Amino acid sequence: MFVDAVFVACLFPGDSHIAHADNERREHGRWVPNHTPQRDCTGLAYLNDDFTGGELVFPDRDVIIIPKPGLLVGFLSNHEFVHAVPKVRSGKRFCFPIWFSVDSAKAMQV
Repeated sequence: MFVDAVFVACLFPGDSHIAHADNERREHGRWVPNHTPQRDCTGLAYLNDDFTGGELVFPDRDVIIIPKPGLLVGFLSNHEFVHAVPKVRSGKRFCFPIWFSVDSAKAMQV
């Protein structure tokens, strides 16, 4: 596995992410590659918990993850793991998303 992208993400009150897959999108009722098809696995490392809302939700799996500092969540980037983040209600939500590819040509250059 090779790192495709990594950064620190901050969601402010009112920010959210609609349900999505990280490497596919729905088009005419079927899943097709999106603008980041090289992403094979997703990792999210949470940095704080002094906010409300902003849980990680996997609606097709009935799973809700409450972010805690140091928690690392990993999953496939495809439509089998559609996920969303409801609105942050207060505070700032910080996490460290990292995407991995099996293609060395897609590795992040550092």
